[in-house]
This record gives sequence, structure tokens and C-alpha cells, in this order.
Amino acid sequence: MRMIHARCLSAARIAISASLLSLAASQGAVAQTPPLTQGGTLNWAFILRSQSLDPNVWSGNSDVAVMRQIYDPLIWSSAPGQYEPGLATAWTISPDGLVYTFQLRKDVTFHDGTPFTAKAVKATFERIADPATKSLMTGAIGTFESAEVIDDYTVSIKLKQPWGAFLANVSGVALSPVSPAAIQKFGAQIGQNPVGTGPFMFDKWVGNDLHLKRNPTYNWAPAMMGRTGPALLDGIVVKEVPEASTRMNALRSGEVNLTHFPVLSQLGSMETAGFQVIRIDQPGFAWSFPINITKPPTDDLKVRQAILATINKDQVVRSVMFNQAKPAFGPLTAPTFGYDPAVKSTSTYDLKKAAALLDEAGWKLPAGGTIRERAGEKLKLEMIMFDSGPNKAISELTQAMLQQVGFDVTLSVTNYPAFAAKVADSQYNLAQMRWSALDPDQVIPTMFSSRQITGGGQFNRTRIADPALDKKIAEAGASTDTALRKKLYGEVQMEVMKNAWLAPIYDDVWFWLAQPSVKNIKIDLEGRPLFYVMSLAK
Repeated sequence: MRMIHARCLSAARIAISASLLSLAASQGAVAQTPPLTQGGTLNWAFILRSQSLDPNVWSGNSDVAVMRQIYDPLIWSSAPGQYEPGLATAWTISPDGLVYTFQLRKDVTFHDGTPFTAKAVKATFERIADPATKSLMTGAIGTFESAEVIDDYTVSIKLKQPWGAFLANVSGVALSPVSPAAIQKFGAQIGQNPVGTGPFMFDKWVGNDLHLKRNPTYNWAPAMMGRTGPALLDGIVVKEVPEASTRMNALRSGEVNLTHFPVLSQLGSMETAGFQVIRIDQPGFAWSFPINITKPPTDDLKVRQAILATINKDQVVRSVMFNQAKPAFGPLTAPTFGYDPAVKSTSTYDLKKAAALLDEAGWKLPAGGTIRERAGEKLKLEMIMFDSGPNKAISELTQAMLQQVGFDVTLSVTNYPAFAAKVADSQYNLAQMRWSALDPDQVIPTMFSSRQITGGGQFNRTRIADPALDKKIAEAGASTDTALRKKLYGEVQMEVMKNAWLAPIYDDVWFWLAQPSVKNIKIDLEGRPLFYVMSLAK
């Protein structure tokens, strides 16, 4: 067994953009925080009321940013591939890489006053693994086999096979413990009544606005935060403000202190006016349109290749993202470990090529017509999208691009539950996907494994079921050899693009805008704010 203390370098070092705000100072030194003001309530203009605040079940990226304030992980990732104690003070890894044993803090309580013990960690893993839970986060536990309570403050997690991304996942929000007593009390409503161990605790819902208050007993922040004790802020109000322009106006007027999903065209003027604009290049799965290979006409490779050749990613980035992002070329974003730049050659915008491919597939433009036909059937595509951030605008522009080469495109823009229902029924040709992640094994199996076609969150929206691909993905995830992992993930990326299983659009960027009065803004490695260290100037 090898003991891991304050720092552990994973076998796979993750390359993340230099624009990322690291929590720790260089060389691992604890960041020195200047004197900050105590008190005050931070008002956050949030895009939509949280669907759920249950980290073990729900995957909504915006909601996870709220969960980060309520729950603590066993370990924290302070820099790419580097880990710090959290609820766990130290951990050991068995020589075969199958058993991780965590030593837990003995002074932690959940927000409901119940003690945090090894039983809670065991319950977390088993709850996600239980099919009855219907968790969307089954990918977060990966090759989990079993959990064993050694004593009240020691727990072992056994894996079925070695897994290179395990520590990265443990540092995320999904595996943060939820109070077992609260789960028993609230059942399926735990997502509306969250109970964790974090610096902020659930207070109340007022309409669609979520009120969090400072956890007065919090005294177990990781050393990298640079301070101890309860949070400086008295509380946080997460205010539902669906319209981006309204969020921006609320920030300008002082009604709110912080917002996200801004009006991108206004970022320059906001910076000039003195507002803080934070840009975080996201590691993980690019903003893309996975293409359903089981539903005609996208079951035809030539049709899929034509779709890729039709979409002008540069125009999307200019017109919708106002050049605040970079075009994507494959399933992984450029800052992600294992990204293969060779994918840049696989999805070139070329309308003549697109038309030729459709002609070869038998889809012809009738004389004087604008929609291609084959044997009297129109070339129809069904696009589905949930209305969040730039999603609708990007989908509408993409729809127009596809129409210009002869596709008859139906676009359905709904709320997320309705979108998820269409995904489950496989009623689409193109369905959007993006996902922030610190390791490719957190997204590649989820997006392309055959296990994600009918079970879990059904995130394999391509519907590819290929045993050889499953084997390669599993080998890459299990390996602790950095060079081998990069090679295998490179092969997967090229296979995805060679078969046109998805149309990549842009590498995602998270934006946070704050008033000048918000001090000590820190963001985790996946772009989520850490309100524990923030304060409001008076």
C-alpha cells in the first residue's frame, strides 16, 4: 500500500488552459488571502431554478455550480492532476490499483447535525450504483465494485479494474456525500432539500429563488483555501433570471452581484465599465451535436459527413459566441488531457463537398426545389435542444445552414426534462451535448459506450454500440500509463470523426461576471465559483 498525504499526482496529468484560475499558488504554496470583509448576502442571477441539488443523481452543469457550495468532496483538485485532503485526510492505494482506502476527518457534521462517517461514504457509492436510484452519475463511479467500512473513520472503495480517472472523479461534486439521514427523511425530494457538509446550507425556497445561509459550524475547509472557519458571506440568494439581457441589467443596476451565461456581445463594454469578467476554458466534451446513427437518414455515413461539411463552425463562433470561444474539431476540447490535434483535418466546412456527398447517397434536389428527395421521400432531419444559454441561437443558425444544402430540418427547443424524454425515446437525428470533466474517462465512456444507450442517463446520443470501441475505451480508462492513454484516446477521437458520429461546434468557455465589490473570486478547475473564500466590500 502507498500512503498519499497532502498531494497526489495522478498517472494522467491533465492539460488545462492557462486562463484557468488555480486555487493554490505556484509550487503548491498555500494562497495568502488578504483581509476580507465579513458579512453580507451575495445575489447571484442564475439562469433557471435548479432542477435538483442532489449531486449523486443529477448532472445539470449549472446546478452543479450551486451544489459546489453545499457539498464537500473527499479530496480537492487544487491543480491539474494534483489532489489535496478534503473530507479525507489521507488515502492509500493498493499495489494492484483496485482498492482505495480513505482516512476521514473526525470533526465533520452534516447540515442536519448528524455526524459524517465512513458509513456515509459507503452509502454514497452504493446509492449511485443502485439502479433504483436512477442516477445520472453512474459514470462517476466507473468500475466501482464495493465499499467497506473499516471503522467509523476509515472506508475502502474496491474497483473491478484499475481506473485512471478515479481520483479526479472523487474530487468532483458527484461523489460528495449527502446526509444519509436526510435521504431517508426526504426521499426523492432530497434534491429540493439538500443536506451536505459544505460551507453553505439550504435555507429556503422563495418562489424559484434558492436561499443558502452560512454554515456556522464549518471548520474543515481544505488548506489550499487559505483560511479556516465559517464562510465570510452571511448567505447566497440564487435568483432565477432566465433572460440573459435581464441578468446583465440586474448586474449593472446592482440588484445582483454575480451572474453567468452573459450576453456575449456585451462583455467588452462590461469590462470597460469596471465589471469583472472571468473566462474559464473548459476541459471535457466539446459543445457538439451527436448524430443518431440508428435513425434514418443519419444512419448513412455519407449523410453524416455531409452534415459536418455543411456546418460553418467559424460562423457560429463569430455570430453567436462573438469570438469568445474557439471552434471544436472533435469530441474533446483542446485543453483536455489526451486531445489529439489531428482531428482538425476531419471536419472541414465545404458546401460543394456536402452537396456531392448527398448526391452520392441518392438525395437529389428536384428541379426548382429546395429540399432534397430520394424515391419520393424528403431528406428530413429532427434536431432537439433544451433552452439554455446560447443553445437555441446555435441550433437555429445550424438549422439554417443545413437547410441551405437541401435538408428539411425540424428544430424542437424545449425545457431539459422534455429534451431528456426525447433523448430516451431516440426521437432525434441531432441532439446537443457538452460536459466539463477533468479526465477523458469522465466523458468518453459516457458519450460512446454501449452501456449508455439504454441505461443510466442515455448520454450515448450517437447510439453507437461497438464491442471493439467499448474495449478500447475500457482499456484507456483502466490504464495508468499516460502515453498509452493518450494513444488510445487519440484513436477513439479519430474513429469518432472518421465515422462522423458527431458534429463538433466549439470548445466550451464558462463566463462569470461580477460587480467590483465582489472580492477574492476563485473558480474551481471546472469553472465553478467557490463562494467560501469570497466577500463583499462595504
